Amino acid sequence: MDKPFPRDLISRISELEEEIEKLQQQCEGKIKRSLAKYRRVIEATSEGFLELDLQCRIVDYNATIIGLTGIGGEKLINSPVESLYDKQSIFVHFASKDHLSFEAIFHSQTGEKLPLLFKRSILRDNDGQPNGYLVFLTELTELKKAQEDLQQAETKYRNIYKNAAQGMYQCTLEGKFLGINPAFAKIFGYEQTTQLIRQVGTVTILYKDKNNRQYLLSALKKNQVVTNYEVEMQDRDGKSVWVMINARLTKDSIGTPIIDGILIDNTKKRLAEDQLRRSRERFRYLANHDSLTGLFNTRYLYKSLDKLIVESNERKEPFSLVFLDMDNFKHVVDTYGHLNGSQALKEVAETLKEGLIEPSFGVAYGGDEFVLVLPQTGKNAALEHVQKIRLLMKRTVYLTKKELEVHMSASFGVATYPDDAVDSQGLLALADEAMFRIKSCGKDAVGASRGNE
Repeated sequence: MDKPFPRDLISRISELEEEIEKLQQQCEGKIKRSLAKYRRVIEATSEGFLELDLQCRIVDYNATIIGLTGIGGEKLINSPVESLYDKQSIFVHFASKDHLSFEAIFHSQTGEKLPLLFKRSILRDNDGQPNGYLVFLTELTELKKAQEDLQQAETKYRNIYKNAAQGMYQCTLEGKFLGINPAFAKIFGYEQTTQLIRQVGTVTILYKDKNNRQYLLSALKKNQVVTNYEVEMQDRDGKSVWVMINARLTKDSIGTPIIDGILIDNTKKRLAEDQLRRSRERFRYLANHDSLTGLFNTRYLYKSLDKLIVESNERKEPFSLVFLDMDNFKHVVDTYGHLNGSQALKEVAETLKEGLIEPSFGVAYGGDEFVLVLPQTGKNAALEHVQKIRLLMKRTVYLTKKELEVHMSASFGVATYPDDAVDSQGLLALADEAMFRIKSCGKDAVGASRGNE
């Protein structure tokens, strides 16, 4: 006959069963709360979520998947995940034993094509055996649009860089080229950018004066930016190229200082400005000079005489005027022609310049007549000076460059202010009279005005 269990043992077993039931309820509650929390996280994420079995069939999903695909939940369960995307569009980012990441085009219920990033990780049981897959899907539409916009912007920039009329360059502070556009190469006479970089290497070599590059560098270091800096550079043949530089100091991707610059070819404008300046200078020169001989003209003579008279009165110093006419010059023209006659006058003018010391000057008065003005010079000194010029003329052989040997002389008349006349017209007239007397008495000599005699 079996012996009955003690009452206290039965009571203890009942208590233990109750405790076990409570623990089970607590564990189930924790599991439910954990599952609920896990579910809330899954539903709250902006990424699509899928749980797959080992055959890659969908066993769970979140609301985002329905929003992305437009497919109802009942159609997703047990569907192969491959049915959701175009297998021909796959671009694998990463693949390993436990993880897979790729881009693919997913099809929505409405036919819309969505670029999605597919990230799959393997699930394992407590024994480490695979029992399914966890998948997260990220929509790439905005990212792709941003990438396309960036690519278009880069393409646009490259086209602008390539086709710009201005020269563009990038270089180190030492001047080594990092990049140039075709316009930059053409400014300096090169057809290819690679040709310039290979043959030149540094921007410094292109500067006509290397100090100008140092000035630009100093200004950039101080102000970060230089605008409208006009400088003379040189092309591949050493010819001057005038450019307008706009540059800024910046940094590359690793923080190294570099220079970004734009060059505008200003050569034609500069040459036009130089031509205009030379034209103006030539105009001013011709306003006071004779175009044939290079001596001063009568316009300058009359202005200067009026000024000399004022100065002579203030300083109480005389000045002398010399009128000279070439002897037998018509014979030179008749013998050697008008062109050689003009050349002979140019060479006579050189003789007169050689015989004069500033502030004295010569004037082409007209035809074969000349006037010499000798400031601060009395009559005796003027006569002595003119004799030297007369002898210099007689010793000079003219038209030798034309393979001719022509000797010439002149008749000179000297008048002095204020001894002989009190105004310029009277002074010229008396010098002319003195020259005419020499002409009438044998030529090739110097005569003085008789003043008021």
